[in-house]
Amino acid sequence: MRKLRLLIRSATRRLAKLLAVVVGVIIVEEIVETALMMWAFRSRNPRAIALLTSYHKHVTNPVMVRFFSGRSTHAALIHHVGRQSGKAYVTPVTAHRSEDTIIVPLPYGTEVDWLRNLQAAGEGVVKLGGRSFTVDELQVVPVDRVMPLLPSLVVRIVRLHDTKHALRLHATGAA
Repeated sequence: MRKLRLLIRSATRRLAKLLAVVVGVIIVEEIVETALMMWAFRSRNPRAIALLTSYHKHVTNPVMVRFFSGRSTHAALIHHVGRQSGKAYVTPVTAHRSEDTIIVPLPYGTEVDWLRNLQAAGEGVVKLGGRSFTVDELQVVPVDRVMPLLPSLVVRIVRLHDTKHALRLHATGAA
């Protein structure tokens, strides 16, 4: 029985050390990613934005789609269909709903695949705050026009990333 307790204690210590390393790596990754995002968006360096886009597409977005987006008031999931492939896609974005309008800041600009897919289809579905909304009447507008509709947290994110445009969507109801 004593050997079993020692074995459990040893395993617990090893697990705690591993957990500490994982948390440390996540924190460092977040710091580096935030610094890269700020530099890429502010400098509008195409190579940095391409690197960041690829990283988010293959690393960050799958995690966001699986665990976080669509459940909070600012992390949304946009469901859209590929304009050439016809494949269904889900993309995590920052968004805010104000009555029948959903605002999505566009820190990567207006030439992103998910936006082109939505524009080609003319509609899509946005999951935000635990609810799904069918959206249409897509309008890309200067971000300054929608700033009054955004909460202070989203305004800070928009300013931090030096975002120029936003997508304004009309929410027609539950999907």
